Amino acid sequence: MGDKFAVKALSYRDAIALVASVDNEAFCANLLRFVSRAARIDNFGAYYVSELGKVTPVLSLWFGKMSDYQFRRNAAELMSHEAIRNEILNSIRAAPVGGALMERWHPPQGDPRVAIYERVAVLEKVTISTRMGRGGFQTFYGRSLACGWLSADEMVRLESVLPLAHELTGLRHRLVGSEAFRFTPSITASSLRERNVTAFASLSEREAEVCDCIVKGLTVGGTAMMLGIAESSTRTLRQRAYRKLNVTSATELMAMMLHDHGAGGE
Repeated sequence: MGDKFAVKALSYRDAIALVASVDNEAFCANLLRFVSRAARIDNFGAYYVSELGKVTPVLSLWFGKMSDYQFRRNAAELMSHEAIRNEILNSIRAAPVGGALMERWHPPQGDPRVAIYERVAVLEKVTISTRMGRGGFQTFYGRSLACGWLSADEMVRLESVLPLAHELTGLRHRLVGSEAFRFTPSITASSLRERNVTAFASLSEREAEVCDCIVKGLTVGGTAMMLGIAESSTRTLRQRAYRKLNVTSATELMAMMLHDHGAGGE
């Protein structure tokens, strides 16, 4: 007689709700609910890298028991360490083409993350990394200290659900953009162009629209989809806009917009 085991069924209803909400505000809550069907996860987030080797990973999406302030503070502290930045980049590089790299991790003694994990009561995390064009992204799922270590059965169940959660997180980023800019005042390159503010006056209408998408955190693919143009055209417009504004990144663009917004008299 074969052994019988009780298996906790994963809800297809939750999976459908997650897919259906990928472009709206319910996505984060649905994702955490979906993943926690496999194993209790209290916090998750995603780091995006537009170009491997050139750009510091950006915390682009986050949700859970921790506050927005805690997520952003922790990310800033982590990204101040070159070794941690390189660790994320190397995991993305190591991801197989057309696949993903899944890792389970907790900070060893002496690691700068020990203090952060203790501060927010996180015991360990599971990450999934994939390459995407010239860059990639990594999603992370934090296990709280109160829940104890992940069991072997929980890890097996996570292996069955995290790839879907990861891919849908990437799709959300391409469609909606990064959460990193939702605390930014409502300033657009298009409005600065219309008001003839400094170098923004030299932008074409399309170049300004591409800049608006950049500061929202949209990828090249997301920008192309939003504006209804080819990805190659999006890259060309971005290069032209950066050259006219003398900036090299979304961060520099945002800083310039904030400065020139004030200079414009508003």
